[in-house]
Amino acid sequence: MKKIYSLITLSIFLSQQLTGQGFTDVSYDAGIDFLVDHEQFMGGGAAFFDYNNDGLEDLYITGGQDRDRLYANNGDGTFSEIGIDAGFGATAEVMSHCVATGDIDNDGYREVFIGTRGFNFSNEINAHCLLYYNNGDGTFTDISLSAGIIDSAWTAAATFGDFDLDGYLDIYATNYVEQTGFISDSITNELSGFAHICYPDFLYMNNGNNTFREVSVQQGLLKAGCGLAVAATDYDNDCDPDILVANDFGEWVEPNVLLENDYPSDSFTDVTASTGMDIGIYAMGIAIGDYDEDLDLDYYISNLGRNSLLRNNGDGTFTDEATAAGVENTSVDTLLVTSWGNAFFDYDNDTYLDLYVCNGYVPAADFIATTIGDPNKLYVNNQDGTFTDLADSLGVDDSHVGRGMALCDYDNDGDLDMMVVIINRFFFEPDYYEHVILYRNDTDNEHNWLKVKLQGVETNRDAYGAQIYLKADGRTFMREVDGGSSHSSQHSSIVHFGLADIQEVDSLIIRWPGCGTQIITDVPINEQIEIIEDINVAVSETNKDDFIWDVAPNPFSNSTRITYQLPNPAHIDIRLFDALGRQIANIENSYKEVGTHQVEVSAKELRLRAGVYYVVLQENERIIGRKRLLVAK
Repeated sequence: MKKIYSLITLSIFLSQQLTGQGFTDVSYDAGIDFLVDHEQFMGGGAAFFDYNNDGLEDLYITGGQDRDRLYANNGDGTFSEIGIDAGFGATAEVMSHCVATGDIDNDGYREVFIGTRGFNFSNEINAHCLLYYNNGDGTFTDISLSAGIIDSAWTAAATFGDFDLDGYLDIYATNYVEQTGFISDSITNELSGFAHICYPDFLYMNNGNNTFREVSVQQGLLKAGCGLAVAATDYDNDCDPDILVANDFGEWVEPNVLLENDYPSDSFTDVTASTGMDIGIYAMGIAIGDYDEDLDLDYYISNLGRNSLLRNNGDGTFTDEATAAGVENTSVDTLLVTSWGNAFFDYDNDTYLDLYVCNGYVPAADFIATTIGDPNKLYVNNQDGTFTDLADSLGVDDSHVGRGMALCDYDNDGDLDMMVVIINRFFFEPDYYEHVILYRNDTDNEHNWLKVKLQGVETNRDAYGAQIYLKADGRTFMREVDGGSSHSSQHSSIVHFGLADIQEVDSLIIRWPGCGTQIITDVPINEQIEIIEDINVAVSETNKDDFIWDVAPNPFSNSTRITYQLPNPAHIDIRLFDALGRQIANIENSYKEVGTHQVEVSAKELRLRAGVYYVVLQENERIIGRKRLLVAK
């Protein structure tokens, strides 16, 4: 009976998922008739962003050997290609690979960063990456040289993140193969491995005046892997962006890399091995999401062959659950599948994160032979830690040569649509035709939803690095705003929550970069709302004016001491909060005279578990600052 019950349950689940139409390819109807032209079967990125602040998400697609395209959203389900008029005509002179967007000067308009193959067609010299400044009038200007973006490499992916929390977006660009090298079997002389030399990655720190300084050498980021995806993401929930790099040829050259941000120090610590992220695969793309709803971020890394689902254990380590979850996507008829762009998203607004994987053929050596027929996957969340592939029935199992993919509700109807970037394949007959695919989500149900757009004030305006916690119906859903992930691409930064039949949201908790916490109540549903950072709540971890205070030791295991100096008599209020903004204790609440004061914080007395906490100090009616406390095991 138990087996019969399980089959009945699965049947009911599948019938629920298959209600409605699924997705529709609307590329032609939407005015997007384009095929990325790229040599060596590489490249092909897309980014959704509102370039002109008209409330509609526009679309940028890298062209490879062709000119890049900028599609303006007309608001009626169609797009108009305006790349040349907007100033991107010169992209025809370089081989573009990836794209990411971010507002580098916090003026409300996003700039466009384009990673190139490192080659200029017109003068046959090395080409640097491109940074186009948004003039705010519908046009862009190439400021690469004046901004200090002058380094040449094969830049395959990039992400924006405010790594030093100064309110200005920085750029991490991961680079690919500089010189090929091969390993042959000593007996058969057949190819058996790779010894490529890869370009070191670039870390461009924003100087706050539309210029950048490249600091990878100073910060010791010299592990040259052949990167194909990168994400600025807060894996350890300490309110600063870390860096996750997905490296190709990881078994032979350099495995995937996880760099923990040491803020407030201007450095990173390589925690790849200690966290279990050092998997050596042919990594292609990164998806970010809390698929198991335990309030920390998990990562799906695509591969040539078996993909990895890295579940965050919450203790600084990860466990690969791809097999147990049913999302390996390994092979077809003994030939390996090649996966690229990917994303966690709730396609049907049932509250559970699903997983899309964009597949696409790439030629490979005999010992890792790949399949040409490589349909994409849409793994639907079974709500028990496992997934079922329903790409075929939902109409998104295209088997062209897919590369990057990006998510966005481009038609503002409350569900997420998908752009899948297709590149040409030279091995097919001349009349074989392909194009990029815009999948409109036509899933038919009555599920509720909420979209949240954040605007930083003291933190970066795009709010990259912020995390949003939605509390409803006794559950908490977590999302992160990131500045580029997937493969060579960037999803819309408008955060999307499916709510199923939930009628009321209890609260939204915004954790801004630096850990300023903002709580929003009376939240509507089936709407897009915009939340602007409240600087009276989201205070940085620095002292204000002449008020001096400190917490030491930090981290601590038993107890720590808060020390503060009062220049004038005042009422002092000191409170301790957990990572979700819940008050743990009111440590001090009394009138104090001029002078130096101390108060003890005991982990045992307050029953603090290992983790991240925040102490907020208020003098009279003004919040002085917020400091992060790290409680060790």
